[in-house]
This record gives sequence, structure tokens and C-alpha cells, in this order.
Amino acid sequence: MQQKSQIFQKSVFLFSALIFVLLSVFLIICLFCACSPIFTLTGHSQKAVSVLRIAKITSLTFYQAFLSLFVAILIGVPAAFFCGKRNFFGRKFLLSLSAIPVCMPALIIALGYITFFGRSGILNQFINSINSIWNLKTPSVNFLYTFFGLILTQGFYNFPLVMSTVSDAWSRLPNEQAESARLLGSSEWRIFRTITLFQLMPAIVSACIPVFIYCFFSFMLVLLFGGIGITTLEVEIYQAVRNTLDFRFASSLALTETLSAGLVVALYAVLEKRSSVEKGLNLKSSGDLKKIRGPAEKIFFGIVIFLIMLFFLAPLAGIIFNAFSSANRFDSSIFYNLRKILSSKSFFKAFRWTFFSSLTTGFLCTTAGFFYAIVLRKSRSAFLKSVSMLPMAISGIVTGLGLMILFRRGNFLILVLAQSALIWPMAFRQIFPYILKIPESTVDAARILSPNPMDLIFKIYLPVCKRGIFSAFGFCFAISAGDTSLPLILSIPNFDTLALFTYRLAGSYKFNEACMTGLILASLCTVVFGLAKRICKSA
Repeated sequence: MQQKSQIFQKSVFLFSALIFVLLSVFLIICLFCACSPIFTLTGHSQKAVSVLRIAKITSLTFYQAFLSLFVAILIGVPAAFFCGKRNFFGRKFLLSLSAIPVCMPALIIALGYITFFGRSGILNQFINSINSIWNLKTPSVNFLYTFFGLILTQGFYNFPLVMSTVSDAWSRLPNEQAESARLLGSSEWRIFRTITLFQLMPAIVSACIPVFIYCFFSFMLVLLFGGIGITTLEVEIYQAVRNTLDFRFASSLALTETLSAGLVVALYAVLEKRSSVEKGLNLKSSGDLKKIRGPAEKIFFGIVIFLIMLFFLAPLAGIIFNAFSSANRFDSSIFYNLRKILSSKSFFKAFRWTFFSSLTTGFLCTTAGFFYAIVLRKSRSAFLKSVSMLPMAISGIVTGLGLMILFRRGNFLILVLAQSALIWPMAFRQIFPYILKIPESTVDAARILSPNPMDLIFKIYLPVCKRGIFSAFGFCFAISAGDTSLPLILSIPNFDTLALFTYRLAGSYKFNEACMTGLILASLCTVVFGLAKRICKSA
């Protein structure tokens, strides 16, 4: 019986190793194929023109990513201060918003902005009604389909990630240095500039670079909100493949994007390594939360909350409002959109494919992430740790380009492998901290008590990492379910997802039905994500 158990454990471990190797090799092949047209195809246009055009698109991509990050910091850091140092009504709710960028796709946020800030959105309808009642001439809101609208949407969509990371660090900062500075007569602003900001810098860096990568790889928001002259590398690659079939130009863009993102990820790895010691210095909370005090602080708090409510919560509420609002004058039932969607066979097909593909992707990512966490625990190699960041430098559109060149047309298995190859580092980063918490003395004792190395994995590592594993699965499921770029570029026959279904409804100006489908997609991601979190707490 014991021998059968050992064989089973070895088989599971080898299966996990095989999945990790398969995903890694698959991603490398996709990247190689995406860049191969540069060297195998001949271009018809002048090289100087292509280089100038690529440089312009790259600079615009960096520009919008930096500005989006600036907006996220501008809102996220003040919100982090109030969540980390002050006690107020709704504090836990504000902190819970950090799950939205993870479990809610960008497409849903885009729908929210369209329904609330669009030309026929809720805000403009309200302004028009006020103008008609009071005979005013208040201008309508028309910023959405501009560069400013894109920056605002991306910044507010990602600010909870900055807020969550920085607020946790802020709540753990020691008070000794700041109190000493106050006794010497320093103002609060000077204390923040000279002491607090430097203490928070590791947490700010940890939050900002992933947000920058997300904005750098922005696809759906740019596709929907990008006006004339507004584009990014992701969108240009998609347009070059789908509209002009210029694979050589698309390949040049893919190589430029990957190298640029690789430099950012490398910088992230260096900064994370340098700040790792500083992160571990303050493990205890700095004290009880204080109430918001002083008129200036209250006014500042009011401004921050108002901006969050206007540009983050109101669009989400707009999705719910439009989902239960009927555009049919003969049927004003609040369930009209739901009935219309449920009567469509395409919806159920999209739901099934979304659920099974996300379930499979979550399983593969969690398995690969757990295996790599074990490997890294044994080796403690800085190089191997940096390897887990490499998929962050490769976007879904670039991966899809490589798959189109390699297979011409995708299928369910290719989609799942591609998503898993890109997402598994998210699972690894959820699981690895739990493995690091295991004392070395426990590992040594397990090795002495059992000669079978598999016992260490299945009786020590696995039980300790249960919370991280379930949390990783929830993350990966939600990311896969909300992915639009890979299914869109692969164009799999007889295949649909809720994200694609929602995108097509929005493209057909059926915004009420799109909001209902988006609400169902968001609910699916939230339920799975919340269920994983609940299992984490009970594990």
C-alpha cells in the first residue's frame, strides 16, 4: 500500500513538472514564431518609414502607460494613507475594491464607462434633463473617446492595486522616526517627503511596475476608447494581422514590445531584490487607526472619495443600472435583457466554453506555479526567481501572433495552453510566500523522518500551501475568463467566450444586453474568486 502511494506521489510530481516544462517551451516557441517574419519575409515599404512608425507607436505606448500609472498613483497613494492610517466608515469596502482589477475584466470597466460617461450615458442624460428643467446650457461630458479618457479609465481601473499594496505597508510603518521629527518641529508634509516616502518606496515600486505593465499591454480599452491617432503596440499588432495581413510589420512591433516590456520587468526584478530586505523590517502594525482629523484632512478625504465614487464606483453602478434597464418600449421589465440573453443559444455556448477553458487554465497554472515554487524553495536562485517574471514581458497579442503563424488557426487546447503559459506566474506569486514561511528546521526534520522526498512535498508543502493554491486558482480563473485578446486574435471556429460575446454586443451598440452579459461574466469571476478566498480562510 505504501509503495503504491509513493508511485502515485511520484507520478503527480512528474506530471506537474511536465506541465511546467510544456508551458515554458510552448511560450518560447510562440515568441520565436511571432518574431520569425522579421527574418523570413521581405517588406515592400522602406525600412526608414517602418522604423519611424514603430518608434512613434512605441513612444505613444510608453507615454499612455506612464500617464495611466501617474493617475493610479495620484489616487492610490492618498487612498492608501486613509486605509492604512485612518479609521472611517467604509474602510473595509474601499480595501475590498483591490479585487476588482483582478477578478473583473477590463472589458466590463469599459462598458461601465460607456454606460455612465458615454454620449448617451447616465451622466449626460442627467445633465440634459437638468438643462431642460432649469433652461440651462451646461455642456455635455464628451471626454470618453479621447486620449484623456483612455488615461483616466486605465488609471482608475488600476488604482486599487496601488492602494492595497501601499496601505498594507503604510499600516506597518514604525512611528519612532516620524514622532522624533514632530518633536523637532517638522511639518507633516516635510515628514512625508523626508521619512515616510522613503519607507514606502519598496511598496510603491512593487505596486507601480505591475500596473505599468498592465497599462503598457492595454488592448481592449484602447480598442474601444482610442480615438484618431491614439494607438498602442498591442492594437497595432492586432490591426496589422487582422486588417492588412502585414505579418512582417506585426512581427517587428511584437519584438519591440517584448524587448521594451522585458527591460521594465528586469528593472522590476532588480528593484524588488534591492528592496526585499527593507520589506521585511517592519512586520508589526504601527498602532491603532486614528480618526480623520482637522478640516484640511477631512476636505482631502472628501475629494479622494468623491473621485473614487465618480470615476470608479459610478461606472460599475452604471453597468448594473443598464443591465436591468430595457431599451424596448413594449417591454420595460427589469429582466428583459436577461430573458433575451438566455433565449440565445450563443450565450450558453459562450458560458460553457468560458467555464471549462477557465477551469482548465486555472488548474494548469496552479499546478505549474506550485511545482516552480518547490523548485525555487530548494535552489533559492535569484536567476530562477527572475525566470518567473519573464512571461510578464510577453503579451497575449504577441502570443496569439506566434500561434497564428505556427498553426494558422487556433483551437480550445491551444488557447488554454497559451493562457496558462502567460498566467502561471500569477499562481506562483500567490503560492511561493507560503512555502517560504515553512521553517528550515521543519524541512530538515521531515527529511530525517522520511527517506522518501515526496513525503516532504505532499505532507509538508502541500498542506501549508492550501490557501495559496486556492487563491492562485481563483486569480487565474478570473484572468482567463476575462481574457479577450487571445480568443479575439485566434478566431477559433465554433468557439465563443462570455468576453467575446460581450464585446460583440457592445460593438453592435446593444449596450443594455452587453451590460447584462458583462454582469454575468463579472458575477462568475467574483463567485469563483470569492469561493477560493473563502476556502483559503477555512483551510
